[in-house]
Amino acid sequence: MSLPPQHREQAVAEASTLIDRAARSALTAEQCQRLVGHVVAAAPGLLKPAAHALSAQRSAVAIDALLSMPANVPGVVEGVYAAVTHGVRRRRRDGSDCPAMLAMDFRRSRAKGFDDVLARARRVFGPAVEQLVVGKRTAYRFALREGRGTLAGRVAAAAVDVPWLHGRLAKLKGTRLWLNGWRFDADGPIRAPAQVQLVRGWLSWAASQTETRI
Repeated sequence: MSLPPQHREQAVAEASTLIDRAARSALTAEQCQRLVGHVVAAAPGLLKPAAHALSAQRSAVAIDALLSMPANVPGVVEGVYAAVTHGVRRRRRDGSDCPAMLAMDFRRSRAKGFDDVLARARRVFGPAVEQLVVGKRTAYRFALREGRGTLAGRVAAAAVDVPWLHGRLAKLKGTRLWLNGWRFDADGPIRAPAQVQLVRGWLSWAASQTETRI
């Protein structure tokens, strides 16, 4: 349903104001969502400026808003990448941050080469590869996250393998990539070719996390 002209003008005006404000200060979660709502409903010509404004925020609430925009808008994927490479983490409902983590959930598949992929995951992650039963189907999960030692050390041991695993698993239906609390489905709006860059960006950031945890 199209907006009445007066409401459209108001939406465009507020969207322009929020884009300008984003260049000077952090937007709240409500402001980020209002910006996206206005440009999608009434100001498609401002989609790109809005995406770039949200990208520059590098905040959890801005990324939530970005991911509600069409993924093909210039600035959306770039904004998520920038946030990931700066260690931004999604906020839980209780206000706490999700853990810094890269994880993948995937189902058992009859696709050629799946057994080799699963075997490599088990070589890299060992018993940390979880095996689950979802419905009547077997599923698996592995993760890189903070723990004893350094995150950089954990990543160094798997930095070559994780992109290889993602490149093959992202082609399978039902696979889900998790980055710092955000989920990217294999058949979602941000597809495998763009996910590859997000994975590499997260690994690059994690490799710089050298603080030791006991």
